[in-house]
Amino acid sequence: MNRTKKIGVAGCGALGSIVCDALRDGIEYYDFVGVSDLDEPDFGVPNMSFGDLAETCDIVVECLPPKVVPALAKETLERDKDLLMISACALLLSPEINDMAKKSAGRIMVPSGAIAGLDAISALNFAGIDSATIATTKPPRGLKGAPYIKQKNIDLDEIKGNTLIFRGSALEAAQAFPANVNVAATLSLAGIGPERTQVEVWADPNAQGNCHDITVKGGSSTIKTSVANAPDPSNPKSSMLAGYSLVATLKKRSDKIVVI
Repeated sequence: MNRTKKIGVAGCGALGSIVCDALRDGIEYYDFVGVSDLDEPDFGVPNMSFGDLAETCDIVVECLPPKVVPALAKETLERDKDLLMISACALLLSPEINDMAKKSAGRIMVPSGAIAGLDAISALNFAGIDSATIATTKPPRGLKGAPYIKQKNIDLDEIKGNTLIFRGSALEAAQAFPANVNVAATLSLAGIGPERTQVEVWADPNAQGNCHDITVKGGSSTIKTSVANAPDPSNPKSSMLAGYSLVATLKKRSDKIVVI
């Protein structure tokens, strides 16, 4: 029989709120016990520090800016608790998180987020992947504030058509767009790694949402996926599908029949 797990959410913005609402409505075998957020969100549970949340919970769900993730990971993994992470970029930008995980009895779990086909890509990785590319297209406003945009002094308001903004590895993309390319980081973790996974970032004022086109080639297969996501109304950098992928991952952990 499944044992009920105590669970909390760190970060109650656009994605975290989706998870909190689902937990408040009830997911079998989970006891929603707390959140950790700079504001005072009203989800009917206490607002705690990272340390108190990790101490109280069996599983902590992360929905934070990437630069804050190492602090949460430290508090969670040092207590041998599980961490469900949506900020895959943080794993590329802060390799010390991987070291923490190796020393912990807890695990880090990364959901599929806003893309599809990771199950097939993971399977193909055992056969051998020759190349992996992802092209991400977003409305210009979804890229505002990114380090690369500031560094290159790119005026996003002047972009009139679909424009290639960046091309490089997933590691370079994470450094350039830490809040925008979790999809690329997740793809790299499921496949051939952040240095071999190639990323393009496009800005298109006519884009209706956040689009991700993936091509992965190996000796036995070619996998192509294309996903167009409506951006979250409260945070155009994120797709609502990423929040729902967190909820789906939690349900998979408790369901008796699981399609992996």
